[in-house]
Amino acid sequence: MQLTKQSKMNSANSSSDATVVFIWSIPRTCSTALLKCLTFVDNVDAWMEPYQSAHFNDTWYNPEFRKGDPVAERMREDLAKNEGSESMKALRREIAEKLRTSPNLIAQKDMSYQWIKKQLELPIQGKSFVIVKDHSSAIVDHFHDLPDVPNCRHVLLIRHPRELYVSFKAMIWKRLGLDNLSWESCDVVDNVPFIPVKDLYQIQNRLWKHLEKSSEDKPILLDTFDLCSKPEIILPKLFEKLGIPYKESYLEWEAGDAVLESKLKGSAEMILLETKTNVMERAVRSSRFEPPKQPWGTAARSDLEITPELEEIIDAAMPYYEEMFARRLL
Repeated sequence: MQLTKQSKMNSANSSSDATVVFIWSIPRTCSTALLKCLTFVDNVDAWMEPYQSAHFNDTWYNPEFRKGDPVAERMREDLAKNEGSESMKALRREIAEKLRTSPNLIAQKDMSYQWIKKQLELPIQGKSFVIVKDHSSAIVDHFHDLPDVPNCRHVLLIRHPRELYVSFKAMIWKRLGLDNLSWESCDVVDNVPFIPVKDLYQIQNRLWKHLEKSSEDKPILLDTFDLCSKPEIILPKLFEKLGIPYKESYLEWEAGDAVLESKLKGSAEMILLETKTNVMERAVRSSRFEPPKQPWGTAARSDLEITPELEEIIDAAMPYYEEMFARRLL
C-alpha cells in the first residue's frame, strides 16, 4: 500500500526508488492488453497476477477447498481430466524446461502471499517502475500482504457490468469446458467456485475506498471502454497521472506471446499456460487497443442473450459501478 511519510522513512532502506504501479482488475477489463502495453515502457519490471496465483493455490489447486461441494469437486475432476490430455502433458514438459532456464518464471506451488510481498519489497536496480497486474478479488482480504514501499500507485479498471458479465460468461463457458451445457443452462455464478462472480464490483468498490483512505496518492479509476475507444487521449492522461514519460509509440506494440514470456515475472502457469487459453489469447495476440464492437453499456457479444442469472448480478453491480464511473479518469 502507499505509505505515510513516517512509514516511507522506515522503509527507505528496504526498497528502491522504483515506483510500484498496481493495475487492479475485474476479469474482462482489458488488463492484459494494458499490461502488455506497459511492458514496452523504458526501464520497467512487470508482474503477471502474482496475488491471483497465490489465490489459486488457496482455492483452485487446493484439494481441501470446498471439499465435498459438488461444483468444486466437479471442477477438480475436470482439471484432472485436462491434465491427463496429451496436449497438456506436452505443455507441462515445456513449462518444466522453461522454469529451469528463465529467471522470470516461478513454480506455481511457490506462489504465496507472503513471498510475493517480500519480492515486491526487494530493491530493484536500474528500474524506474514495477508494474503489477492483478485481480482485486485476490487482494481484498489480504491488504496486509501489499508491499511496504515508498512509492506506490494504484489503477483500478472498471467496465459496464452489461459488457463485462456477458464476456465473462462466454470466457468461462469455454475455459472450464462448460460448453457441453447450453448458454441458458450454464449458470456462471454456480459454476465458478473460485471467483466471487456476483461480488466483483462490490469488491472493486471496496478496494477503491480502502485505497482512497490509505494511500497518499489517490487511486485512479479507468473505464476500459474509454481506454479502448480513445487510447490516444486516455493513455497519455494515465501516464501523466502515474508519472510515466509518455511516447506516442506506446499506442502500438509487438503482437504475440514471445514478448510476454521474455518480459513478465510470475507463475509459469499463469504466463505460459493461461496466456494460451481463451482467457487471454486475444490480448496476447494484440498489438494495440481494439475499439469496442458494441456501444457503451450493451452486451459485449450481440449473439448471446443476457440470461436471468446475468440480469440479477448486473443489476446488483450497477450501483457500485456507477459510483466509480462518476470518478473515473477523463
